[in-house]
Amino acid sequence: MRTPWSRLAACCTAGILAVTAGACSSSDSSSDAAGGKVTITVTDMPPTTQMTLRKQFTDQVAAFERANPDIVVKPSEAVWDAKTFAARLAGGQLETAFIVPLTEPQGLINRHQIADITDQVNALPRADQFDKRALAPGTDTKGHNYGLPTSEFALSLVYNRELFKKAGLDPDNPPKTWEEVRQAAKAISEKTGLPGYAQPTTNNTGGWTLTAMSYTYGGQIEKEQGGKQVAAFNDTPVRQALDWLKALRWEDDSMGTQQLRDAGEIQKSFSAGRIGMMMATPSTYVEHITKYNGDPKIYGVAALPSASRSATMLGGKMAVINPKASAAQREAAVKWIDYYYLRVKHDPTEAGARAKAEAADGIPVGTPTVPLYRPAVSGPVDAARNEHATVPLKNFDPFINGVKQQEFVVEPSVAAQDVYAALDTAVAAVLTRKSADPQAELDKAEKKAVPALERAQR
Repeated sequence: MRTPWSRLAACCTAGILAVTAGACSSSDSSSDAAGGKVTITVTDMPPTTQMTLRKQFTDQVAAFERANPDIVVKPSEAVWDAKTFAARLAGGQLETAFIVPLTEPQGLINRHQIADITDQVNALPRADQFDKRALAPGTDTKGHNYGLPTSEFALSLVYNRELFKKAGLDPDNPPKTWEEVRQAAKAISEKTGLPGYAQPTTNNTGGWTLTAMSYTYGGQIEKEQGGKQVAAFNDTPVRQALDWLKALRWEDDSMGTQQLRDAGEIQKSFSAGRIGMMMATPSTYVEHITKYNGDPKIYGVAALPSASRSATMLGGKMAVINPKASAAQREAAVKWIDYYYLRVKHDPTEAGARAKAEAADGIPVGTPTVPLYRPAVSGPVDAARNEHATVPLKNFDPFINGVKQQEFVVEPSVAAQDVYAALDTAVAAVLTRKSADPQAELDKAEKKAVPALERAQR
């Protein structure tokens, strides 16, 4: 039987970006309730098709209201949709607090479409202990805060510890640079006959992983120009990442012969012990165990390797506030965000209780996430959670130690999937045709991406 906390954790981390019907009156988001109470509306309540999750969500709402008797929370099924956001905001239909992908807050800040919540955030427990990198996607150039992270992940290097041993490599000292990855991939391929490294090329995952690689070469995918985002990937850093892939494929013969597959297909082969290294998030360990029946011992994770810049791609979601919310509503909404999303990140007792419940439910416990707080807070929380760990914690140490020093860079903020699709083609060409010219493929990708960027910003 699944326990409430495990279901809540799954609900919070899974997330969807499609539109569902709202479950509350739109006018509630901009008006205080009578009787000295303040009313707020919040999004992301599970739909009626997920009654168990929905009940757990509403139970949390009830618990929050008991702890804060001057606040009334009206939950909504609505979730983020960029296409309808502006109209809902203009029409006064937007909820008080809503969840957006990490790619969105900077644009919303620049367009004055979310509220400055600096004072409310500063009043939260452990506010002085936030990891500034985690807050950065919701912070403006003046240091004002417009959002709070609810879940964040960082891309990493996932590697097969057993294949490392067979190739004479130290699984406790995985590669830290792309050059070291190349050497390790070649050793694995030569000693085992298996691909030492695999890169996806389809379903936008080729472009997604190339973007993350490009960040470590000092590159960018989009940049602001004249108030709009324009393509910025047709330059040296992105070409260097493609050059690196071409060298592994055609000079070293370290990537096998099967190239036209997406990240999911690569993960399946990895779990079967057929791939040495891949780019993924530490959370893929859950699928490695529960979906692909992988061996826990082979799974190793390191921070994303670097070239000229120690960085990784940061993904996830952030809670933001309706700019039309009153001061009292802003304060109440930030309290709700802290209660529902952040308490487990700064309260060791809460973290331990949820981890215990998840472990009892058979959900892997102990996979690391991006720390939202500094070590003084995240350390005790991790310790409480790890008391109930069901994963090989030592295998995650290279990631935990490496990510502490990395710069976090978010995904492209406009038409990201269209840009990834364009870059898919470039990655596939380089890995399937020996004669493919990385620069020429980037030229083609840019021609595909520019119209998509322009359409998205009309």
